[in-house]
Amino acid sequence: MASTAFYKLNNIWKSNRIMKDTKLKLFTSNVRSVLLCASETWRTNQRIESKLRGFEGLRLRRILGIRWEHRVTNKEISERTGIRPVVNEMKKRICRWLGHVLRMSKSRHLLIALTWNPQGARKKGRPQGTWRRSVESERMESGKTWNELNSLAQDRCEWGKYVGALCSQEDYG
Repeated sequence: MASTAFYKLNNIWKSNRIMKDTKLKLFTSNVRSVLLCASETWRTNQRIESKLRGFEGLRLRRILGIRWEHRVTNKEISERTGIRPVVNEMKKRICRWLGHVLRMSKSRHLLIALTWNPQGARKKGRPQGTWRRSVESERMESGKTWNELNSLAQDRCEWGKYVGALCSQEDYG
């Protein structure tokens, strides 16, 4: 979908008459918004993050006119464009959505699903990654317990500060 959104604007990316700042605003508003549509509900892993970084890096290189032999890093591209890495934006959206879910009343299905622990054994093999497991790993990295996150989420201002601090670390991978 995002690739289609990018290629529909191919004439704009190739044009020498349009300034790069305008192209970057179009990229952010039209392509990146499609790329990150509903990303707050995705389970994350290194493979998905790598694909997102690769997609964004290729498209921004194309807009900036950077060819593969120039060997420009993703960090340099982010600094040139002023666009935060797509993985950071996705993690920020996930954290904001988590806060929204934690503020819901105890009878809401989303909150019940977040805290539900199904009984029984899974089939043999590697366990499937889930949204809850990816959020759990982020929670453990931050060093907070679920109770601390829950009480923090009840105050929107404090939750916003927490999300801002958590997602401010640059991730160029």
